[in-house]
Amino acid sequence: MEGTCQKEHRALLNPGEENELEVFGYRTQTLRRAACLVISVLTAGVLQLMFYWRPEWRVWASCLPCSLHEADTVLLRTTDEFQRYMRKKVFCLYLSTLKSPIRKNPEEPLVAGCHSVINRAVMKPELKLRCIQVQKIRYVWDHLEKRFQKVGLLEDSNSCYDIHQMFGLGLSSEEQEVRRLVCGPNAIEVEIQPIWKLLVKQVLNPFYVFQAFTLTLWLSQGYIEYSVAIIILTIISIVLSVYDLRQ
Repeated sequence: MEGTCQKEHRALLNPGEENELEVFGYRTQTLRRAACLVISVLTAGVLQLMFYWRPEWRVWASCLPCSLHEADTVLLRTTDEFQRYMRKKVFCLYLSTLKSPIRKNPEEPLVAGCHSVINRAVMKPELKLRCIQVQKIRYVWDHLEKRFQKVGLLEDSNSCYDIHQMFGLGLSSEEQEVRRLVCGPNAIEVEIQPIWKLLVKQVLNPFYVFQAFTLTLWLSQGYIEYSVAIIILTIISIVLSVYDLRQ
């Protein structure tokens, strides 16, 4: 039983590929989250700073492990020697919000292709899909495979003949709307972050936080000239870093 729970709690994203990731399921607990907020206030934001540096600590502190099917938060870990963590929220898409009426018959596929991930991901009769967004790529929860699957690709099981038969005449307007909602626009959108957000990220870097601590110590000891010089160099370094990122 414990082995089954562990298997449902953990899975692989993109198995065998260069961007392979381990994914773990967690569910947010209200009492734990409230306790984290109280401690953050009592520590003047130090706990939130720790959570910013270590996203896995935030998940472990405010959530409980659960199966991926029930998770509202997932923790991703790279499978290389560094084992870096990422935290992602699970969000839902509702096909009932589309303009075109959607077929609710469970026997009828919503999109062409009996092996389509979208057909296996839609929960009926709610017409809901559970999704995560990782590195600009969207994944949906596959109820048959019991894992998150990448959408927006042609299934490997389709032959050239199958592709011609299913998509040779184009997609219906209903299927276009479904795929546009689930897969997202067929475009590479590069988000340009505002300067204030880049500045905040640079200032919250552990190196600059350590610099602020040491400067406070030096100023308290009377090293005024040396501290002012370090402040000027730090400001120049932050500005140049932000300028390079914006370019």
